[in-house]
Amino acid sequence: MKKTFLLLLTLPMLLVCCRNGDNSQIEDSGYQESDTVQLSDHQIGTIGILTGKPERRQLSGTIHATGRLDLLPQDKGEVTSLVTGSARRILVKEGQAVRAGQPLALVENTEIVALQKDYIIAARRRALAQQAWQRQQNIREQGAGIEKNLEQVQAELDMAVAVENGLRMQLEQLGLNSGEVAEGTFSNTVSVCSPISGVIGEILINTGSYIDRETVLMKVYNNRALRADVNVFETDIASIHVGQKASIRLSDQTGSVVPGKVSFITATLDNDSKSASVHIGIDPQDISGLMLLPNMFVSAVIHSDEQTCDAVPDEAIVMSAGRKYVFVCLDSNLFRKREVVTGLSDQGYTQITFADEPGFNGEIVVSKAFYLESMLSDHGED
Repeated sequence: MKKTFLLLLTLPMLLVCCRNGDNSQIEDSGYQESDTVQLSDHQIGTIGILTGKPERRQLSGTIHATGRLDLLPQDKGEVTSLVTGSARRILVKEGQAVRAGQPLALVENTEIVALQKDYIIAARRRALAQQAWQRQQNIREQGAGIEKNLEQVQAELDMAVAVENGLRMQLEQLGLNSGEVAEGTFSNTVSVCSPISGVIGEILINTGSYIDRETVLMKVYNNRALRADVNVFETDIASIHVGQKASIRLSDQTGSVVPGKVSFITATLDNDSKSASVHIGIDPQDISGLMLLPNMFVSAVIHSDEQTCDAVPDEAIVMSAGRKYVFVCLDSNLFRKREVVTGLSDQGYTQITFADEPGFNGEIVVSKAFYLESMLSDHGED
C-alpha cells in the first residue's frame, strides 16, 4: 500500500521533468526573433526545406470577373413619332427582325394634310416666281429692263425657293414623297420607321393609342452587337489593356464559352465596389445560333499577355496579416521573412518583387516556407 502511494506521488513529478527536458531541447535546437528563424541541419533535412534563387520565367496570368451582356447606345433604338396622332396600324410583332428605315407603324394625323397643301401652294408660287424672273431676265438682255425690277423678282424667287425647300424637307422627314404630293396624291398617315437594324424588343402601344412626340412606341435592339460589360477590381486594372484576349462563359448556355477581346476600359472607379467596368467585344460570328439577350449574366476570364519575370514556386510565398512574404537565406541555417509584391501567377509559379529591394537576387526558401511561418507564429504566441 505504501509502495503504491509513493509511485502515484512520483509519476506527476516525472512527467513535469520530461516536459521541461523537451522544451529545453527545442530551445537548444533553434533560434527565433520576430522575423528570423534559425534551424539545425537536422531540422532542415526533416522538414524538407529547399532554397534557390527566383527564376526567370514566362508567365501569363488570368483575371476573373463577372458582369452582364450589354449594348452600346448606338445599338439600342427607341421608336418615336415626329407628329402627334393616333396609332392606325402596327406593322410588326415583338421578336421580329427589322432593318433601318423599315416602317413599323402608321400614325394618323389631319395636320399633315395641311402640310401637303402648303407644299403644293409653295411649289406653284416658286414656279410663278421663276417665270417672272425669267421674263425680267429676257427684258434685260434686250436692253430695256430696269435693274430694280430684276432685283425684286430675284428676291421673290429666292423666298419662294426657300419656302418650297423647307416644306419638302418636312415631308421627307415624315416619310412622304414630295413628288407624289406635287401631283396631288395626299395621305393622312405617316410611317414611323426603325432607327436601326435589329429585333423588336418591346411594343409599348396598341392600335388606336394616342401618340405625342415624347411617346416611345417600340424598342429595337441590335443583338448582333452584344458585348460583355464586366467589373474588374482596382488591384487588377493595371494588368488590363485594350486588345487582351478573354473567354466569356454564359450562365444559361451550358458549356458555351465565347471568345472576345477587351475593347474599352472606363476611366472611373466605383467607390462602393472598388471596381471599374471593362467592355469585352464579341465577334457576331461567334454567337451565331446562340439565344443571347441584353442583361444576361456572364463570367469572364481575361488572359494577361505572356511576359518574362522573376518568379518563385507558389509554396515559397506565405501570407501574414494580409501581406505576402518569402524567407530569404541569411546563411545556410538562418532565414528572415521579407515582404514581396506578387504579380502574374501561372503553372504553379508566381511573379514577385521585393517591397524594399526590387533588384534582390539572393537565395530564398522555395519549399515548405509555411513551416517557417508557423514557427514564427508559434513563437509569438509563446
